[in-house]
Amino acid sequence: MTPRPEVKKRELGLKLRLSPRARAVVRAFMEARHFAPGFLLSCGVLPEVSESVTERLHRVIHHLAGRRFEGRRHVRALHAEIRKVAPSEEAFDRVETRLTQVVAAETTSAYLFGVAVGLAMGTFPARIRM
Repeated sequence: MTPRPEVKKRELGLKLRLSPRARAVVRAFMEARHFAPGFLLSCGVLPEVSESVTERLHRVIHHLAGRRFEGRRHVRALHAEIRKVAPSEEAFDRVETRLTQVVAAETTSAYLFGVAVGLAMGTFPARIRM
């Protein structure tokens, strides 16, 4: 008689329950997998080549962050904090523009790193000597 799957997992030291953050990561990954084929078909593998495609990439990222990682709440809190220290609407806009540029650079870097990891994973078994 073979043990139940949960017994096998417990024996392997795998946790059966995930933290809320871990569940959010898994759900975001599954949702990202849903968006990925259409994005690649319409935009190509390296969307940064086209600036119009960059905006679409950022919309997908913001959607996932907002749904799975409370991104909208964090953005509202950040705006509130900037407004407290920005002496004018113009100063607020300058800070927000710089912050948007930082987030865009990090998003692009994360995307490209993800593509590179995905490509490396595709060739990974061929690199292992047995």
